Amino acid sequence: MSTVEGKKQEKRRALLDAAYELFLERGTAKTSVEDITSRAKVGKGTFYLYFQDKGAVMQALLGRVSYQLLNDACLAVEQHPELPDFTAQVVFVIDHIIEALRQDVLVLRFLERNFVWPGLDQIEASREAEPLMRKLLAIVLSSPEMAGRSEREVYQRITALGSMCMSVCYSSILEGKPDSIDAMKPVLYDIIRRALSPEK
Repeated sequence: MSTVEGKKQEKRRALLDAAYELFLERGTAKTSVEDITSRAKVGKGTFYLYFQDKGAVMQALLGRVSYQLLNDACLAVEQHPELPDFTAQVVFVIDHIIEALRQDVLVLRFLERNFVWPGLDQIEASREAEPLMRKLLAIVLSSPEMAGRSEREVYQRITALGSMCMSVCYSSILEGKPDSIDAMKPVLYDIIRRALSPEK
């Protein structure tokens, strides 16, 4: 990477880091572009070289936080070779993410119900940019539970399950609705197991 490119990446990262800190401290609505550039120690014009608006920063951060949670969960599952099958691994990954968010409700509030998955077209187009998602998709596609399903069908199923889990996680941990997260986990995991069971 050239020095110029390195400096660009550094400024972009500084803006994202500043925005993330402020969003967690104050909330997105109470954070302005000026607040972000002031915290990042860059001019306001610099912000617009990297992001169209505050919403674009929010999307980038949602992607970054989601990726980190998923990556941490996948690293954790690799430490448990005793898990009997793909479905057990998926339940473990979901449980790991839920527990991480239970421990850090500021991050859960930031994510709300939005766990950002790169689109299937992005994964296909960007073999180097999305190594984690490509690896996961390969694992999922090779599992007996997903046999006979197309890449798109698998992606849709996993995305739907992930979105459902995030919504339940948010409501249960922060609002206790429809019940506590401990009461909801068996329900969630039963739905996941059924959704991933091989079609007959």
